[in-house]
Amino acid sequence: MPDGLAVWRVLRGAGVKLVKFVVVDIFGRPRAEVLPIEAAREAFLDGVAYDGSSIPAYTTVNKSDLVALPDLNAVYVESWNGGRTAIVFTNTVDGGKPHPMDPRNVLRQAADYAKSRGYAPVVGAEVEFFLVRGVPPAPADGGVYFDGYLHGDSYAAVEEILGHLEASGIGLSKTHHEVAPGQYEVNIPAGDPVQVADQILVFKIMAKAVAKRRGLTATFMPKPFWGVNGSGMHVHVSFWKDGVNLFASRGEPTQELKWAVAGVLENALRNSAFVAPTVNSYKRLVPHHEAPTRVVWGLGNRSVMVRIPYYGGRINRLEYRHPDPSANPYLAFAVIILSALEGIEKRREPPPPVAEVAYELEGARETPPNLGEALKMARDGTPLPGQFLEAYLRLKEREWEEYITAEGSWETTWNKITKWEYEKYLEEA
Repeated sequence: MPDGLAVWRVLRGAGVKLVKFVVVDIFGRPRAEVLPIEAAREAFLDGVAYDGSSIPAYTTVNKSDLVALPDLNAVYVESWNGGRTAIVFTNTVDGGKPHPMDPRNVLRQAADYAKSRGYAPVVGAEVEFFLVRGVPPAPADGGVYFDGYLHGDSYAAVEEILGHLEASGIGLSKTHHEVAPGQYEVNIPAGDPVQVADQILVFKIMAKAVAKRRGLTATFMPKPFWGVNGSGMHVHVSFWKDGVNLFASRGEPTQELKWAVAGVLENALRNSAFVAPTVNSYKRLVPHHEAPTRVVWGLGNRSVMVRIPYYGGRINRLEYRHPDPSANPYLAFAVIILSALEGIEKRREPPPPVAEVAYELEGARETPPNLGEALKMARDGTPLPGQFLEAYLRLKEREWEEYITAEGSWETTWNKITKWEYEKYLEEA
C-alpha cells in the first residue's frame, strides 16, 4: 500500500499544481474538493472534511460532518489539461467506518464478499457515447460502423481521447466509430471492479473536457436520437480462483460460466434500475438497434441480454449488454457481481442458449418498459444494502415523477426524445 506522503511528493515533483479529491455521489457523478498541491499534503494524510448533507442521500444536516479518505491506489493525472491537476478518488467514512451511502464502499463490499467466498471478480467495459453539437443536439459526424474515412472535429477529439487514456493512467485501449452517426466506443481494460469503475469516471471527465474544447459535447445519454442505435455500456465479467479463470474454455461454456449467466439473468429485471437507471435508458431498450429486450443468453449473439463472446470458439467471459453509460458504474458492477456469485453458489442452471434473433422470440421475459416499472421490480429484492437501496429508489422515483409531470404519460412519449430528457441527461449523464 503506498504511503500518502510519498504519493503527494511524487505528484508535487511531477509538476501537479492542483489535486481534485473526488467523492462519488449516489448517481455515479463525481463531486470534488480541489486543493492546491501544498494544501493537499494534509489531505493525503488525514482525509478531506466535507458537508455530506449537500450530496443527495449521504446524510442529514444535523449529522453532516463527514471525512473522505484518499484511495492511494486510485490516482490519475489530467493529462488532457497539461498534467496540472491530479484526480484522487476517496472513500467516505463516518466514525471510522465505511459510510453506507458511498457507492465506492458499496462496490468494494460486494467485491470483498466475492473474495471471501474464494472468487476474484474481474470486469471490463465497452463504453459507447455520442459526440454532438447544439441543443437540441445534432450528431457531430455522419459516420457509420468502423468508418475509415472520418475527419474533422469529431475524429480529432476521439484521437485525443485515445491518447489520454494511457497518459492519464487508465491504460492502452482501442476505439472505433459505432453504428449511429456521431457515436463512438472506447474500451476500459479489464481489472479490479473498483478500479475499472473509477476509470470509467475519469474517462467521462476527460471526454467531456476534450469535446468541449473543440466545440462539441460528449454525451453519455443512452438514447439521444430516436430511430438509431443508442449507447450501451457492455460489462465483461470473469470470475477467477487461485489464479485460474473459471470461465475460460474452448467450444462449450464451463459449468461455472453457465451458473453465473443464470444468476445474472435471474436478477436482470430486479437490477434494471441500477444498470439502466434513467428515463431515457428505456428508449434504448427497444427491439433492434442491438439493445437487449429479451432476458436470454447466447454464444456470439448480439441480440441477447447476456452474450458469450465466441471468437474462434474461444470463451473467457460473459458480456452483459443490459447496462448503459448513464449507470453509476459502482452500483452496476456491484449488482452484476452479486448476481453472478449467487448463480455460482446456488448452481443455478440457465435456460438453453438462444441462436436466433432474440427480438423475434415469443414468451421470453422482457426488460421493463420504463423506469417506473423498473423501480417497482427493484423493490422485489435487489442485492444491495437496505439503507442505500431505499435512498436510491426514492430519488429515482422522484426523477420518474418529474418526467411524467413535465411530459405527460409514457405511452405518448416512449418513442421520442423529449426536451426534458435533453435538459436532464445530455450533459449530466
